Amino acid sequence: MRIATTLLILAFSAPAFAADTKPQAGKAGGSDNPVVCKREVPIGSLIASRKVCLTKTEWEARSVRGNEEARRQAFENMARNPTPGN
Repeated sequence: MRIATTLLILAFSAPAFAADTKPQAGKAGGSDNPVVCKREVPIGSLIASRKVCLTKTEWEARSVRGNEEARRQAFENMARNPTPGN
């Protein structure tokens, strides 16, 4: 079960490693919140990818949500499957 939890956490962090951080001009209103485009590769695929463009604030919110979800699922998994001997 620890392997599944680790893979889940890696799944949420994988798009951050495959980042294409070229901002596109003209999409965001101000320079304090630029649009950042990243290329995301689905898990299990070596070829398929998609380009996602969000503002810096939206990327940060997405990262926080992903981390919270991974943490929640890890805690639920630990509650359902306690480690033997502890």
